[in-house]
Amino acid sequence: MPAKSTLPRYAREIGYLVALLLPYVALIPLGFLFLWREQSALWWMLGATACAAVAFLLRRRIAETARAEAEAASRLASPASPDWGRREAEAWRIVEAIAQETEPFSFTDAAPIQAAMIRVTNAVADHFHPGASRAHLRFSLPEILLLAERLARDLRGAVVTHIPGARHIKIGDALWLKELYDQHGATARQAYDFLTRFQRIARLQRPESSLLGEAGIKLTGSVLDSLSLRMRAELTATLIRETGRATIDLYSGRLRLTLEELRDAARAENAAARAELVGPVRILLGGQVNAGKSSLLNALAGGAQRAVGALPTPDAPAELMLERDGRPEVVLIDAPGLGDNATALKTLLQQSARADLILWVVSATQPARARDVEALRALRGTGETTLERPTPPLLCVVTHIDALRPAAEWAPPYDLAQTDRPKAQRIREAVEHVGAALGFPRDEIAPVCVRDVASAYNIDLLWDLIAAHLDDARAAKLARLRRDAARLSPRTMLAQLARTGRWLARAARTGGKARKPPAPRPEA
Repeated sequence: MPAKSTLPRYAREIGYLVALLLPYVALIPLGFLFLWREQSALWWMLGATACAAVAFLLRRRIAETARAEAEAASRLASPASPDWGRREAEAWRIVEAIAQETEPFSFTDAAPIQAAMIRVTNAVADHFHPGASRAHLRFSLPEILLLAERLARDLRGAVVTHIPGARHIKIGDALWLKELYDQHGATARQAYDFLTRFQRIARLQRPESSLLGEAGIKLTGSVLDSLSLRMRAELTATLIRETGRATIDLYSGRLRLTLEELRDAARAENAAARAELVGPVRILLGGQVNAGKSSLLNALAGGAQRAVGALPTPDAPAELMLERDGRPEVVLIDAPGLGDNATALKTLLQQSARADLILWVVSATQPARARDVEALRALRGTGETTLERPTPPLLCVVTHIDALRPAAEWAPPYDLAQTDRPKAQRIREAVEHVGAALGFPRDEIAPVCVRDVASAYNIDLLWDLIAAHLDDARAAKLARLRRDAARLSPRTMLAQLARTGRWLARAARTGGKARKPPAPRPEA
C-alpha cells in the first residue's frame, strides 16, 4: 500500500534531518540541567519573564498598528489594475471599504470567510448591474470558465512559490499524513496535555519557580496572539481584495475574451496590427470646419514610414496609419468638420464609438464655440452612459496660434510660463479661454502651429501629451473590443451552429465515437 511505503521511502532523509538537528535540540534540556545544578534556573526564569513583560508592553502597539500596516501591505500585494476604467475603479473602492471593515479571520472557521466573499461578490454585482434580479448570476459560461482557469493558474503560482517542496509532495503523501493525524492526533494531544500537567505539578516543589513559569506561559501566549494579528489581518485583506478583483473582472465583462482572442479581434479590425500588441490605438480628430484638422494630421504624419487609408471626403472620415521610430503606432481618423452639414455630428459620434483617444481641434482665431460645446457635450455624455467602457481620453489642440496678435511676430519657441513677450501672452490667454469655454484642464491642451509640415511648432509636445494618455487609450481599446465581442452576431451564431451540426453528424455516423470539438486556443 502507498501509505505504508511512504515512511521507508524517506527514511534516509529523516535520518539525515535528525542527525543534523539532534545536537542543537539536545542543548535545550542540557542547558536547563546545567542552570538547575548551578542554581541559576531561577535567574534564567526571571530574565525570561522580564523579556515576556517587555513583549507584553509592545502588545498594545502591535494591536494598534497591525490593521493599518496589514492594510498597506495588502494594497502593495494586491493593487488596483492599471487598465481599469471608471466603473471598475468605483467598484474597487467598494471592495477596499469592505476590506477595511472586515475583522481579521481566524482561518479556523470557514463560515466568516464564506460570508465575506459572498458580500464582496454581491456588492460588485449590484454595482455593475444595479436593480437587476439575480445580479450575481449575470455572467456567461465562457466567462466563468476563463475566471476558473485564471484563478487556478494564480493558485498554482502561489503554491509553487510559498509551499516548500510543493513540486515533490504527492497527493498520496498528504493523504497519508492526514490519515495519520486522524488516527493518532487525539492521542498525541492527550499525551501533550498530560505532559504539560505533569510539568506544572513537578514545578510545585518550588513555588517561586512555578509562579514565574505560569506567568511566562501566559505572557508568551498573549504576545504570540498579538504577533499573529497582523498576519491574519494582512491575509484577510488580501483575500477580500483578490475576491474583489476577480468579481470586478467577471461582472464588468473583461473576461469575455482571452488575450489571444483580443489580439485576433484587433487584427480583424486592422490587418496591419503587429502580432505582439493588441494593435494601434485609434485617434479621432474632431472639430469645426477650418479648425486645422487636416493640417494637424499632415503635421503628425510628417516623416511617417508608411501611410495607408482612404482619402478624405466631405462626408466620410479619412484614416491614416502611422508607424514612426520613437513614436507610438496609431491610426489617425480625420472626421468631417462641424458646420452646416447636419450629418457631420452624427458621423463624429459614430466614429467616436470606435476611437480610443480623441483630439479636439480648436482654432485660436475662431470666436464661435457653440458647435464645439454641443459636440463635446454629446461626446462626454456618450462616454458617461457607456458603463462597460472607459471614456476615451479627450485632449484639446489649439491651432493657428501664429495668427494671434501681433500677427507680424512669429519667432518660436514661446514660454507660456514666462509671458514677457506679447505673442506668448496672447497664446496663453487663448489657451486659458479655450480651456474655460470647453472644459479642458490646462495640462490637456497643446497649442500648435501647423500651417505647413516643415515649420510645424509644438508637435513634439502634442506627441508627448498623447504618449502620457496612451495607457488610458489602450484600456479604452481593450474595453471596446470586449464590448464588440459581447454583441450578438448572427454570423457568429450561424458559424457555431454549423460547427456543432458537423460534430453531431460525425458522432451519429460513428456511433457516438466522434472526436470532441476542438478546444479553443489557451490564453496567452
